[in-house]
Amino acid sequence: MRSRSFFDRLPALLKNRYFIVTVVFLVWILFFDNNSFIGWFRALKDYNENKSQQRYYKEQIHQTEKYLMELQSNKDSLEKFARENYFFHKDNEDVFIVSPGPSDPADRVPYR
Repeated sequence: MRSRSFFDRLPALLKNRYFIVTVVFLVWILFFDNNSFIGWFRALKDYNENKSQQRYYKEQIHQTEKYLMELQSNKDSLEKFARENYFFHKDNEDVFIVSPGPSDPADRVPYR
């Protein structure tokens, strides 16, 4: 009577060398490789988060540019902006906005 070894008790599928190589390959690709599926899913998640942030910031830039154009074209909105955002004046004081003078030196009044 011959005693059965551990290898003899395994199913035939686990003895198949192609099956073993395939399992080892899949484990290597899923977990250990530099371009593993887990790393790929993490990179895909980061990419989607970055795209959503990019859309948010582009929308914010567009709104800020629109607001800036309104401030540059409308003096009433510029005065309102200065009044609301800069609290360095007293309540009963007037706010005057001084724009830069002419850039051409010939237009300036010479000092004598």
